[in-house]
Amino acid sequence: MAKKQKFVSEEWVHYSRLGRRRKKLIKYRKARGRDNKVRLHMKGHLRNVEIGYKGEKSKRGLIEGKMPVLVYNLNDIAKLKQKEIGILGKIGNKKRAGIADYCLKNKIKLLNLNPEKFLAKIADEKKQKEEKVKSQEKRKEKEKKTKKEDKKEKTEEKKEETQNAKEENTEDKKWILLKRNN
Repeated sequence: MAKKQKFVSEEWVHYSRLGRRRKKLIKYRKARGRDNKVRLHMKGHLRNVEIGYKGEKSKRGLIEGKMPVLVYNLNDIAKLKQKEIGILGKIGNKKRAGIADYCLKNKIKLLNLNPEKFLAKIADEKKQKEEKVKSQEKRKEKEKKTKKEDKKEKTEEKKEETQNAKEENTEDKKWILLKRNN
């Protein structure tokens, strides 16, 4: 089979907005100018989209020779047939982890998910969360200890102050009594 023709805008190599160094932006636009060489089918220029470039019907839309099927949950994965390849839809990490685990056990290949890598990433994130929680708990315990120590110090200071005040009061009373007696 001949190499599939790649259709791009005529001057895509000159402008980044048409896809130069930006693969996502490479698009086809039909040539419409009066003297446009692509529109006039001149030799050595790009090709226009035409009927003759379509692929074989049996091979159209296949990925790696298999029909793509969108997968959103474990039931969809279980329904996959031999000639189908799964493509994960937009789902959360919880379901994605379950699907990845199922794929590893049953040796099912998904197009846009590497189960081993994904599960390792999730395990690493869990460890980091646990470490963070532990460090927060330690910090809270330290804060509680310091608060308790501060309270103890304040109560001791108050006791000392009250004792000092009592001693001063007793001394003052003694002086007052002495003055009265004299």
